[in-house]
Amino acid sequence: MVAIPRDKADEIGSAINKSCGLAIPAMGQSTHSSDASITLWRLQKNQVLAYYPYAGDDAEVDIAKKLNAPAYYTDQSDTWAMVRVSGKRSRDVLERICPLDLDPDKFTLGSVSRTVMEHIGTIIYRDGDDSYVLLTMRSFSHSMLHAIEVSVNNVL
Repeated sequence: MVAIPRDKADEIGSAINKSCGLAIPAMGQSTHSSDASITLWRLQKNQVLAYYPYAGDDAEVDIAKKLNAPAYYTDQSDTWAMVRVSGKRSRDVLERICPLDLDPDKFTLGSVSRTVMEHIGTIIYRDGDDSYVLLTMRSFSHSMLHAIEVSVNNVL
């Protein structure tokens, strides 16, 4: 998580752009670094989530070095469980459990949103034409997987 103090938003945005070619995305959108190794998700006014592969145990230090901006960083990777739902019927599967309008004209490529699926707080990110990344609190991961499996069985 990257928290952006209000009085430093422009400075942080410029520093991030200079360091890795990333712009702070608009609300509900995402942006990718120039080498596509880091994606930023904008879910709140003064916060973005950094989505990128990292196997170490000091992600907040690593992302702070990569972004090189005077923001506040926290590692929340242990908090989340992640699953990708993809394929030609992925939207049909998700529409049974997700209250958001996932029509491609509304929830466009790169869109990201907080929502509730089967009474479980979820972040949904559209990362491809027929591909969605879902994040939920780790303690709800089995319940979320069960909801997806039931929806898949009902759709297919």
